[in-house]
Amino acid sequence: MSPVIETALQDPLIIVLGLFVVGVGASRVLFRSHPIGRAVVRVVFLIILTAALLYAGIVPYRPLEPTGTPLRDVVHAVLKIAWWLWAAWLLVGLVRALVIVERRPHQSRLMQDLLAGLVYLAALFAIVAWVLGLPVQGLLATSGVIAIILGLALQSTLGDVFSGIVA
Repeated sequence: MSPVIETALQDPLIIVLGLFVVGVGASRVLFRSHPIGRAVVRVVFLIILTAALLYAGIVPYRPLEPTGTPLRDVVHAVLKIAWWLWAAWLLVGLVRALVIVERRPHQSRLMQDLLAGLVYLAALFAIVAWVLGLPVQGLLATSGVIAIILGLALQSTLGDVFSGIVA
C-alpha cells in the first residue's frame, strides 16, 4: 500500500467519513418504518460529526483552510458539506413533525414543503459561503430580483392557487 493511502487511512476524519456513509445506509435500511428511530439516528450522527469536526479543528461555519494534502482537503470539504446538509435534513424533519396547520393535510403539506425549501436553500447558501469560501452577495441579489420578477408575473396564478387551497 502506498504511503499516501496509509496516511489517509490513519486520518480520523477519513474514518469518520466512512462511518458516516455506513451509518446513513444502515439508518435508511434498518429504520425505514420507524420514524422515531430515524430521528434519533439523525441527531446522534449530527453530534458525532460535529464532535469529529471540532476535534480535528474544523469549524463548519468557517471557510475551508487548505492543508496541503489534496485528499485531506477533499475529505474536509465533504465532511463540512455533509454537516450542513445533515443539519438541514434534521431541521426539516423537525419542521415536518411540528408544523401541522389545523389538521388540514393539503395546507399543512404545502407549508411544510415551503419551509423545507427555505431550510435547504439556506443550507445551500451556507455551503457556498462557508465551505467553498465564495461570495454570496451577488447570488442573493440575483435570486431576489428573479423572485420579484416571478412573483409579479405569477401574481394572478398564485392568487388563484392560494384561494383554491383556502376554500
